[in-house]
Amino acid sequence: MRAGLTVVAVSTTADGVALCSGRHQPVGEVSEIVGVGTLPSARRRGLASAVTAALAADAHSRGVTTVFLSAGDADVARIYERLGFRSVGTALIAEAGPDS
Repeated sequence: MRAGLTVVAVSTTADGVALCSGRHQPVGEVSEIVGVGTLPSARRRGLASAVTAALAADAHSRGVTTVFLSAGDADVARIYERLGFRSVGTALIAEAGPDS
């Protein structure tokens, strides 16, 4: 983190309890926002949106021109779209078979 390879954003309570966090990983002019997650008891408050927006702003302040992320489902994709992200493709996942 000190080298700027991973940047973390956290939303906390007034007494410092982490409710939501995420990170971005800049490489040159590109960064991926990853690992955005909110405690179940703190959901539906906009914390993940705020963390995601803060991470994107930080990436841009570092000279990143392309920020990307992956949405787990259509509902999450709509949240990211409200933050200014747009869908440009589909991610595909390969999983090891039973004989691997």
